[in-house]
Amino acid sequence: TWCPNCLDESKFLVEYLSQNPNSDLAVVALSFEYAKTEELAFKAIKRLRDRLGIGYPILLAQYGSSNKSEANEKLPMLNTVLSYPTTVFIDKKGKVRKISTGFNGPATGQKYLDFKKEFDTFVSALLSE
Repeated sequence: TWCPNCLDESKFLVEYLSQNPNSDLAVVALSFEYAKTEELAFKAIKRLRDRLGIGYPILLAQYGSSNKSEANEKLPMLNTVLSYPTTVFIDKKGKVRKISTGFNGPATGQKYLDFKKEFDTFVSALLSE
């Protein structure tokens, strides 16, 4: 709820899912919150969901800190969490196919347009397998 690039990615995913309503793509977000209590973290997540119209699940992975070394403990199957957001693409068989770190949002112009095209191409290929 605090990370600008994560917010941009959330907006992108909401838009992508609304434009592809029959897609078999499933999105689950893990939230790493600064909020000092679990209750405040859940309130922040709810505000974000309501504000952006997020329809996919957002799970609270950590609160009280966004420390990446602590995030690595939550996701030991990844080599490392380099930045927020980190997106993990998992195929229908449960195999990790791609890990993407960071996000180039609309303010990056052509990089964002390139990302959107690459995302759509990759997801379409993954879903067609």
